[in-house]
Amino acid sequence: MENHTTPEYAMRENKIPQSEPVPDWEEARELWGAAWEFHWIGFGLAFSALAVSSSVALVQANRTKMFGRKPYVIAINSLLLILGITRALYLLIDPYESKQNGIKMPRWFAQFLFNIAFPCLTSSFGLIFLVFLRVAKLQLVSQRLDNARYLIAVILFHFAIVVVADIAAAVNYSDVHVLFIICQLFFIIWGLLLSATFIYSGLKVIYRAKNVQKQLETQSAANTSKVAKVTIGTSCLGLGISALQLYSLVDVYRFYSDFTDPPPWSWWGFQTCSRLLEVAMACTIAYSVMKPSTPKRKLTVKQSILRAEKTAIEEGII
Repeated sequence: MENHTTPEYAMRENKIPQSEPVPDWEEARELWGAAWEFHWIGFGLAFSALAVSSSVALVQANRTKMFGRKPYVIAINSLLLILGITRALYLLIDPYESKQNGIKMPRWFAQFLFNIAFPCLTSSFGLIFLVFLRVAKLQLVSQRLDNARYLIAVILFHFAIVVVADIAAAVNYSDVHVLFIICQLFFIIWGLLLSATFIYSGLKVIYRAKNVQKQLETQSAANTSKVAKVTIGTSCLGLGISALQLYSLVDVYRFYSDFTDPPPWSWWGFQTCSRLLEVAMACTIAYSVMKPSTPKRKLTVKQSILRAEKTAIEEGII
């Protein structure tokens, strides 16, 4: 029988699981070598670049025609800005609470920086999906997914459960692992639902390319191809992120029931793939709301010239 009075048992019994379990740092850094610096510095700079580009896009949103209505463009870029800032701070100051730079962030703050990025990513993904449907004038999915109020309610709920879980962890709530599991499952299910629906919509766009091109002429004909490609690409990245999170929940973190440190290389591989997919997905979302490749003004002028020539021919002028 296990002795419940030993210090080792007491420490294990009182240990509150982290939202992001980590390996033994001394052992892991020795094994990884330069791969560790590549991870935290490389991705830290990548998310910093995302934050800068999102800031520029927000400044340009008021004077440049972009893909979709201005409120959606501003909301998407704001979420990407928060994603970039929080990830960059988390990775460059105290990556994964490793004290890499001799700085130790408070655990509640570090977990908040890490966890808040997930609803930012799925929320920007959901909003670009809504913009896509509105611009393409497609009604291919459940009316709930095409409803701005419903989507905003889901977004707020996602942010709420993440904040509640972080608060519970900060006050050492004993069953906080249950909240972590709920947050991760919500992220997985919501991400899979959006990705699958987005892929279905994208395939519909490709199949109906000629009709959609006519519907999208106010955004230029070239955007038809861009929308379809971004739709499929972003959705595949979303599926990849959801699959990785499911793998981590089951195999890496074991539903937060096993408090042993995860294997160093397994943890590094999972985190590297996750950050890579996050950066790629954020970039495709940012690209989708960029300035249209062909301005609306050029198309309008061309239509005006053709209309004038047609009128002149009918009146016998030319």
